[in-house]
Amino acid sequence: MSKVSVTIYNIKNNQAKLAFIFKLVQQSLEEEKRLLILVANQQAGEFLDNLLWKNPPESFYPHVFTQHCSPEWIVITEQLSNLNQATTLLNLTGQPVVFFQEFTEIIELNDQTSKEKEELSRQKINYYRSQALDCFFAES
Repeated sequence: MSKVSVTIYNIKNNQAKLAFIFKLVQQSLEEEKRLLILVANQQAGEFLDNLLWKNPPESFYPHVFTQHCSPEWIVITEQLSNLNQATTLLNLTGQPVVFFQEFTEIIELNDQTSKEKEELSRQKINYYRSQALDCFFAES
């Protein structure tokens, strides 16, 4: 089993958060790397699903929002399961990923849009460190 790393990106506002997500999805498609995007609930999943079908304006990002196994490169889900056998997981929830062993990289957003979200980000990072995972901060 390979070592899991956690990469943390500082996000100062919602526009930066969306830009980061678009960039990550595009990069994953270009590199043919499977990406699982974990969302907190149905509403968040539908919101992101709609955005990825409308952006970029001249095209779209192929993906699926599902709760079932999928062969798609980009999967959005609420399920705590690696539905598309991705190597990378983008966690958009307020909780740490407890099934991290299924990935080589967990991507977390250090959400600085509110004090509450900053505290949740801190708690997630502390959890990963308590699990002896390497945590790296990176620029978005």
